Amino acid sequence: MRKTLNTKLLAQHFEFNPMPHLMLDNAKSIARMYSIMENCISVLSDLRTRKSYIYNGAVANLLGLSADQTEITSIWEDELLNKVHPEDLEKKYRLEFDFFQLLNTIDVADRTDYQVITKLRIKKKDGKYAFVQHRLIYVASSEDGSIWLALCLYNLIFDHPEFEIPQGVILNNRTGKIIKDNENRFGTLLSLREKEVLQLIKHGRRSKEIADKLSLSINTVNRHRQNIFRKLNVTNAMEACKVAENTGL
Repeated sequence: MRKTLNTKLLAQHFEFNPMPHLMLDNAKSIARMYSIMENCISVLSDLRTRKSYIYNGAVANLLGLSADQTEITSIWEDELLNKVHPEDLEKKYRLEFDFFQLLNTIDVADRTDYQVITKLRIKKKDGKYAFVQHRLIYVASSEDGSIWLALCLYNLIFDHPEFEIPQGVILNNRTGKIIKDNENRFGTLLSLREKEVLQLIKHGRRSKEIADKLSLSINTVNRHRQNIFRKLNVTNAMEACKVAENTGL
């Protein structure tokens, strides 16, 4: 799933205004402030240059991570991600893929109204797991609408019976509405007919063969194909099949 998400994120065009460094500097200041105020691990990723800036608050020591500010040549903070329980990591990537798909359907100005919240088990330096809340917010886009700067925040979850974190949700911060949760994220993305068409595409059937098999016109089949590509944010049948398999469709 990460490979598919990585491909989609980095395949964007990233057309820029003359002074993108000003927005980057502001985003760095925000990321640093979060790490100080919330004692969290704050990771700002620049998808265009494929770099990340990591600001480790006090929780980093609990997880056996250095307290130093670091810059890495990757959009993935693997020193931390390698400590996440494998089941939770896959859940995280799947929900973030869905988040990327969602943001490409809404106005660029509204993107910062949304975030992903995921509950993760992360291994501490004593070898035991701690529950951590992970938040993902895309804080800036380039002029062509490419999603550019991503902010990830890792906070220790309070050990209190009344303090609950959802397993995984996409949330609208402005309205408080949960857009999708980790249980139903892809179940209704495609219609039953679109799933049938995609299944036949996966088995190598051409549009004429699919039309004959499902008793449809070839124009209807082609319309279903285009709807599938649009909903999955892909450009060809091979990529559609890969995304569908990785997301459990």
